[in-house]
Amino acid sequence: MDDALSPTHVELFALQPRIALEDYASPAAFTAKHRALAARIDGLRARDASSRPLHPALAVWPELVGAPLGMMGHLARVRRHTTTRSAMRRVALAEWGPMWRAWRTLQPPTREECLYAALASRVHRVVHETFSGIARDFGLWVVAGSALLPDNRRGFGTPDFEPRGARTYNTSHTFNPEGHCVAVTRKVNLVPGREDVLHLSPGRPEDLTVLATPFGRLGTLLGYDAFRKPHTTKEPWFVPCAQYLDALGADILAHPSANPWPWDSPWPFDSTGDNPRAGGEQWFDEGPASQLSSFRRVRYSVTAQLAGDLFDNHFEAPSLILQRTDEAPPRVLARSENPRDEDVLHVTVPACPA
Repeated sequence: MDDALSPTHVELFALQPRIALEDYASPAAFTAKHRALAARIDGLRARDASSRPLHPALAVWPELVGAPLGMMGHLARVRRHTTTRSAMRRVALAEWGPMWRAWRTLQPPTREECLYAALASRVHRVVHETFSGIARDFGLWVVAGSALLPDNRRGFGTPDFEPRGARTYNTSHTFNPEGHCVAVTRKVNLVPGREDVLHLSPGRPEDLTVLATPFGRLGTLLGYDAFRKPHTTKEPWFVPCAQYLDALGADILAHPSANPWPWDSPWPFDSTGDNPRAGGEQWFDEGPASQLSSFRRVRYSVTAQLAGDLFDNHFEAPSLILQRTDEAPPRVLARSENPRDEDVLHVTVPACPA
């Protein structure tokens, strides 16, 4: 691919890893898991006669893929626990020294925020080094899922981390093919009963950005932020962030997601009476697929889903790559065959003009 020329096409990848506790045993275990997925991407890329990639590529990892990294070094302590909350309490007891320093320095209002701040430097470094290395070594634009992190006083482009405060966000990082972190996204809408009880803080919609790339303008939305309306009637602060990024001129929406409800069973927030919708129906009724046809600018959405079980968390939903058409519904370019298993989706599409 000649970097001096605007690319005609871009390869889009949605990663659907099946997680297990062992993936978080150490930085090496986490990195090995995700470099193996990156190697699958590398094997799917179109190449010229000299084996160089023909097109730029965007790879999207799922939401929360980095969230359990706080358990590194503690697997023996948490393995028998059945809930995330009890496992976090056990980690907090083992990390009493960093917890004390975080409390003394930042005065966090809750134990959860104190634990996030105490472990943030370790979690951030693993996320940064893993996905920066993947982006650089495999020549990819990478949206690195998300992890639970406070604001970094050192800035978002460095593996070093010092929490600016104890407020913690569901945070995604984007890396360019040189391995540099070029954008940070914080989730704006917290899922009721799931993320708010973890004492996370919502990001601000005005902080959402659109990133210029050689293949179009890229925006990132985490999970619930890509939905067009709130799950409940008690969320007056809900912001339809996909519409916001379309107005900002995004061509491609990267959508790291982690669906915690059964795909084929009734959706827990439904109030339609005797015939409630299944979780999958709700996704298509209210998620990105329900909005693409109304957008003026966004052409593609890349939804990467998390699969597997961790403590009391069960994740299942098919990853999707969608294309806007003149009429609803959007065109499904790729969809995971099994919402409960590991997968890598891949399509090659025309790049978006500047």
